[in-house]
Amino acid sequence: MSEEEKKERLEKLTGAHVFWASLVGSSYDLGIMNQAIIVPAMKATAQRLVLHQMYKNLLPKFNPQDSLDINIKKALDALNEYLQFANHYNVSITQENSKMIATINIRKDSCMFCPVGVGGGPVDTSVCPYPPLFSTYFDVLAKNTLSFLTPKMKKEEKGYMKKEPQDCIMSFIFEEDDAFKSIYEILKSSVEKIQTTIENALKDGVISEEELWDRNYIPVENTNPQKYKTKFTDFMKKFIQPIEDEVLNLNKKFVFVVLVDENGYLPAHNTIYDQPLTGDYQKDLAGNRSMRIFNDPTGLAAAKNTDPILFQIYPRDLGKILYDVSMPVTINGKHWGALRIGFKD
Repeated sequence: MSEEEKKERLEKLTGAHVFWASLVGSSYDLGIMNQAIIVPAMKATAQRLVLHQMYKNLLPKFNPQDSLDINIKKALDALNEYLQFANHYNVSITQENSKMIATINIRKDSCMFCPVGVGGGPVDTSVCPYPPLFSTYFDVLAKNTLSFLTPKMKKEEKGYMKKEPQDCIMSFIFEEDDAFKSIYEILKSSVEKIQTTIENALKDGVISEEELWDRNYIPVENTNPQKYKTKFTDFMKKFIQPIEDEVLNLNKKFVFVVLVDENGYLPAHNTIYDQPLTGDYQKDLAGNRSMRIFNDPTGLAAAKNTDPILFQIYPRDLGKILYDVSMPVTINGKHWGALRIGFKD
């Protein structure tokens, strides 16, 4: 590393870099940091970072027209702008048995989170946080382009990274994600069913245009969390809730399946979350989630999205982090809201 590069690294080094590198290094020295801990911990950390980038509107998107190496380089550049994880890195793509492998080289002396770089001792490659961080990050971006690809960390001799004299190297094998593809197909067919049900109801006079597009949310007294009533609430409970319940039972990973309008108003939740009110806040928060406006950043993004699909990290108000995939619902060509599916990893 030249003197100029050393100066550049020092100027970019923040307290957060020193804190994290020192924590990893000292934890490793104490024998309490290993691969079994760092992989799930970094996966959860990556989810929070993605969530924060979504809030800040900083999350990039893979472009289906671009090659995988270009997309990954753009993703890393965006992540590096946000985190400043290294000053020098590159991406290369190879193909093995019809699978794409993305390899990332980070120059050792440019890494911003390495304990060695802040005066700590060397740590084993098995506790490097970058592979699980990058893997989770790429996974979210890929799913938002309907590529149905998911990155798998390539196992090395120790952990998911190998060290060479100048570089730290990690590889990701991009495979077809059949599980997510199945979820997408369920979501797509469910949206079509809901749209057809509502459009037929309009045609048959079961509900009017004025009722369907009512956005006058009337507060329901003595409810906490606050509930609201609209002119389409009862219709959705009678005709749409059964469809939501049917879809919920199609996959054991599904936690909820809900229709919301473009403001995040949820007229009828799944039956298991539409239990009689008790007056106990904690019980009603979990047990009766119908007729609420879910205008948190994840809920509002799903409700207002008009792209073919939106895949998000969802910190549910019940304390669990889920994946949230949604698709716009249009009625006679006009955007009405979205169908959201929340599912576990």
